[in-house]
Amino acid sequence: MAENPWVGPYVELGIGLTDNRLSLAQHHGAANGATIRQGLWRSDTGFVALGYGQLHGRLRVSAEVEAQLGARPMASGGSCRLGQVCARSNLIGTLGPVYRLRARLAHAITPGVAISLGLGLSAAEVKATRALVEVASAAPGGAALLRASSPFVVDDVARGGHVVLGINQALSTRATWGLSLVFERLHVSTESAVAITAATMSGPSRAMVQLDHQGDFTIESSALRLSLTWRF
Repeated sequence: MAENPWVGPYVELGIGLTDNRLSLAQHHGAANGATIRQGLWRSDTGFVALGYGQLHGRLRVSAEVEAQLGARPMASGGSCRLGQVCARSNLIGTLGPVYRLRARLAHAITPGVAISLGLGLSAAEVKATRALVEVASAAPGGAALLRASSPFVVDDVARGGHVVLGINQALSTRATWGLSLVFERLHVSTESAVAITAATMSGPSRAMVQLDHQGDFTIESSALRLSLTWRF
């Protein structure tokens, strides 16, 4: 075990860039005839994972538990701005912390390099207070911006699953670095309902958004992550 970076207990530290998307039931948005999707935001996240791996020939089987600590705002960076043509809807709230438990299978493709596939369960804290819609229109010499919101209360431990695709390279007999893609889907429970409609026009430019939702929804995410793993 002392000569193999793939065997035994290990800790993994990493950072990632994540794209998140809400999936609310009824949403219509258009800006000059072009539909704009709802609830898109990007966040940077750090994580730590503990695991244990066993080697079977060229295959490594491992079990991992991961924590992505801290609560991050939903809809970060997703606002319409005066002077642009835009139609969006989102929630005002936070996502996190996130916890993951998974099994992982890795295969050595060359000495010191392995590709892996992981499958697991996810749990995350989701909190929201309001639903928000924004529309903006623009024309030479004039622009309009409108925001409207309504209560939409969420306080749930969302549950779901995730898939991890990764590649790792050994740096020494104890350390490896890796790149991975994570795809995740969380189910959020709530009995809240919301109905908001907003529209604005400036010259020939028109934008509108309509949100009509009741009950549960999902959050889907995809992340690109860089990590360092140390076996102890």
